[in-house]
Amino acid sequence: MEAEWVLGIAAGAIAAASGVKMANDRTKSKKQELAEQTIMDEFVVPFLPGVMGFYHLEVLGKDPLSAIDNEKLVNGIFQQCLTEEYRRFDRHEALSRLQSLAQGAQNSQHDLLKFLFWYLDFSNGIIKDVLPPSNPLLREARLLEKQLAVWCICHEELQADAPASVPELIHHSSYFADVLKEIEVGVFREMMADDELRDERRGNFVRIIFQAFEKEAQGESELKAVEQFHDHYNKRYTHRNKAKIHF
Repeated sequence: MEAEWVLGIAAGAIAAASGVKMANDRTKSKKQELAEQTIMDEFVVPFLPGVMGFYHLEVLGKDPLSAIDNEKLVNGIFQQCLTEEYRRFDRHEALSRLQSLAQGAQNSQHDLLKFLFWYLDFSNGIIKDVLPPSNPLLREARLLEKQLAVWCICHEELQADAPASVPELIHHSSYFADVLKEIEVGVFREMMADDELRDERRGNFVRIIFQAFEKEAQGESELKAVEQFHDHYNKRYTHRNKAKIHF
């Protein structure tokens, strides 16, 4: 019931936003405006509530993999991303990445987080063009894209020896939201697109996130997550190789 309520709130907000006509932009052709509005109606409005619901349920401490029809969400996005007309609006090869990740995203939380990141990366480009700058959906969707990258990278870094720290980090994402505002989305996109670069930067990136998290952590489970991170970091990064990680 709670999952349905969360999804209902997200769907209502996005449906209302979709009714807003694009601002008149003389640099755009009418054909381009109509094409972007079509993508908004077909690709953003139907699936963004599920993606936002995934985030809201995690923050509430719920398991979205069981509360949301994950298979339906992934399959729906996958089928729609095959639409050839979308490709001229794909600035960062997000659609190709969605296609390659779709199968794994149904069974792996790590692949699911990557899949949802690339869905939002493409969708945010459309949302920015279609909705007026004052619409709060732009800000929330941009922040969620960054959050998904954080969850994915932290999951990748900590899954072997500190997996319990990741759900706590996700549940309390507001603790490090201000840090994310200072980092351009292009930094996250670059890391998510390049496995080798992500592996090189990952340790320092996760350290930055947990430093912000630690400043706000109060509850027993939160403090335990911080402790697990420090144990992981001290074991994985010796004094010598700490100097080699970059961000």
